[in-house]
Amino acid sequence: MKLSEIYEEMLIRDAWNKLEEAFNETVLLEEGNAKLDALLKESNRAIFESFGINPDEKKYFIAGSARLYLYPGLVEFINEVADETGNTKSLGPKTPTEPGDLDIVIPGDKDWETLKNNMSGKVDSDKFEQNYNNKIFRPNELGLTKMDIESFDAWAPNRAGGEYSDTKVDSTKNILNRATKFNGYYFMNMYDVINYKFQMGRAKDLKIAGLINNFIKRRENRSKEDLFKIISRIVRMRFNPTTTK
Repeated sequence: MKLSEIYEEMLIRDAWNKLEEAFNETVLLEEGNAKLDALLKESNRAIFESFGINPDEKKYFIAGSARLYLYPGLVEFINEVADETGNTKSLGPKTPTEPGDLDIVIPGDKDWETLKNNMSGKVDSDKFEQNYNNKIFRPNELGLTKMDIESFDAWAPNRAGGEYSDTKVDSTKNILNRATKFNGYYFMNMYDVINYKFQMGRAKDLKIAGLINNFIKRRENRSKEDLFKIISRIVRMRFNPTTTK
């Protein structure tokens, strides 16, 4: 990688880290999302106990759109922006107002070995092995829970095919390193969530970094609505790469 590319990468990451800090400082859960709360609570037994992992350990991250549901109103705000673009084909389906499932990425081989040992004699071995060999764990299919919660060893949405077949994401290791802890659980960084949903690209990333930095410099007292507006402008750039204001 060229020195200029390294500098650009540092600039982009630094800007998103600043936005992440702003969210940590100012956007608080006024009321929890009941479905997300229920999924997280159930994951303690269905996933973390099965893998022998304490949620406080940074050995996993909750992937996909779940992070968005930490902020009341953010999903609705993003969907409003999606409506404004009129380009629903590129956006894909709207983000539901509550999470339908929970995806937890656990990359450690030893953790998967622990899972196998813990499941031995407790579940149908054939059903378990079929998914385990692909590093997939679906406790609902094994009768361990009625909720749609599953684990993978890597964050690779393109494996699902269909509308996600062309989705590109950073390495699982990098995403794990950037994961942020909220209410006792590690979630994907906001950058990774937005990039996964809207596939920003390098040129737009640089413009967005400038937008974030200008916002951080100009506002000391950030409200939830201010931060939502920044996210909405980032999403708009997905469709208008010349937008800089």
